[in-house]
Amino acid sequence: MEDFFKIDIPVFSPQYDENTRYGWSRYKDNLWELLSTTTGGYCMYCYDSICVNGHKRGEIEHGIEKINDEKSLSDCIPNLGIACKNCNGKYKRRGEAARKLPRESINTFQQAHCKKYDCKKMCNHYEKLRREYISQGKIILQPFTVKLDDKGHVLALQYDLLRGKYVPSDKYGQYTENELAVIYGHIQLFDLNGPDRINYDIGAYCKNVIDNHSIMIGVKYSNLVVDLFREKLKKMQIEEAVKICQIVYMTCLLYTSDAADDMQCV
Repeated sequence: MEDFFKIDIPVFSPQYDENTRYGWSRYKDNLWELLSTTTGGYCMYCYDSICVNGHKRGEIEHGIEKINDEKSLSDCIPNLGIACKNCNGKYKRRGEAARKLPRESINTFQQAHCKKYDCKKMCNHYEKLRREYISQGKIILQPFTVKLDDKGHVLALQYDLLRGKYVPSDKYGQYTENELAVIYGHIQLFDLNGPDRINYDIGAYCKNVIDNHSIMIGVKYSNLVVDLFREKLKKMQIEEAVKICQIVYMTCLLYTSDAADDMQCV
């Protein structure tokens, strides 16, 4: 039952159409449509909605910042993800200088013959550069699976409903010290467990389940974790689902109260 309270955060893997061109400087609308469909309309880093009342509040972002090599990285399709404006414009900018890659690594990457708008998968040159960036910058890039090397574990998060926190996943095996450093660095970079980013939608959803004796199919919330939690509840009898939500809701009251106290102390 303890595992039930841990929500696996998915790896976002776009399925590019071979007959469609994608890019950042051109064909951006095609890419936005694909990436927003891939994530279900959520940010790849904090999992909040990237569209509110029909208005975009997200941006196509460069995993490895294009300042490292604007010519090669600007329209490198596997390097392009989708994020809310807070993650892309505020949190990901923190420590950006420390993530700047060495010139020799960029020079090696530039030797690749990039297909630009027709690039539909990671080439060996980009994958090598990506792993170096992830290891150095302590960040889990999206989209696609993240490993530090071919024998390593997939770096992924879970959301612990009983603690109201993002934690390293226990789905892929025991992480090494270096792998954990990347995961915790990622959580810290985006302040995922900070008081400003508390997931209030979980508590609101659980309260609605309890009050309405329904798992609220079709009701839209603004965070992916709610959708993933609801998928788990669909497999249960409603009475059991309500009991689970009562437990989670009481826990939410505790950690949101603690977060409010922390913010008052700042």
